[in-house]
Amino acid sequence: MFTNITPLSDQLKKYITCFTVSHHRETFPLKYTAFPNLGTCLALFNQTSIGIRPNEVTFTKDVTHGPKIIVLGRLTQPTIITFNDPVDEISINFTPCGINFFFKVPFIKIAAQSSQLLNESKWSKFASQLFTVPIEKRIERLEEFLLSNLRQHQGDPLERIYKSTAEVDKLTVKELAAIACMSERNFLRHFKKYMGCSPSLFKKIIRFRNVLDAQYSKSTNSYHRFLITEDYYDSSHFRKEFVQFTGYAISSFKKGSFLPGNGSSVFKLM
Repeated sequence: MFTNITPLSDQLKKYITCFTVSHHRETFPLKYTAFPNLGTCLALFNQTSIGIRPNEVTFTKDVTHGPKIIVLGRLTQPTIITFNDPVDEISINFTPCGINFFFKVPFIKIAAQSSQLLNESKWSKFASQLFTVPIEKRIERLEEFLLSNLRQHQGDPLERIYKSTAEVDKLTVKELAAIACMSERNFLRHFKKYMGCSPSLFKKIIRFRNVLDAQYSKSTNSYHRFLITEDYYDSSHFRKEFVQFTGYAISSFKKGSFLPGNGSSVFKLM
């Protein structure tokens, strides 16, 4: 369903992991669960009706609708994604803090909820132009637009929080605050503003994704025996967080149930 494309620009690679373009090889309707992930996503749709409810997003083909943009905030719970029809989509998959470098306001103001439409005139105008461009030229045009909106933040709180995310799973808040040259209170405030959650919750998501993605890369077809790392106290600790982030017991997982391709592994509802 998805094809990932790495940015050509070295500047963009610092803030964007990949672009995702939809294709129509699946049987519709298609429904899956998106798990909490390290990055964030901004997706552009054409001729699509978008339904948003708490922890649930639905996409339906509708030729009467012009381009729309949806922003996925910091997912902290599993989110049900439903495609009733094949739709025209291009997504931007940002690094954990990357989206902040393309807007004047911080991430928490762009995406206060887990899912919301983006109402920003510059981006809306661009989306209308993008879908008139031939498909093979759209990523090139998207990169040009992103580069023209890339904002410099040398030495300011955003830049310091951005750098701290590389070590957030290894260091304490006190140590991270010292690296960012902030008090612990200011560090926590700025972290949530630019990341959409607290450092402790983000650490949990990192730990969960590391185990999930490591197991997904293995050849085994069973998820009954997950690799338990030293980051978890014991198997019951891991199982509790697994249910929190997926909504499913480990025993329900099979490798064939995963639908990879949108920048992370997602669980496909059968």
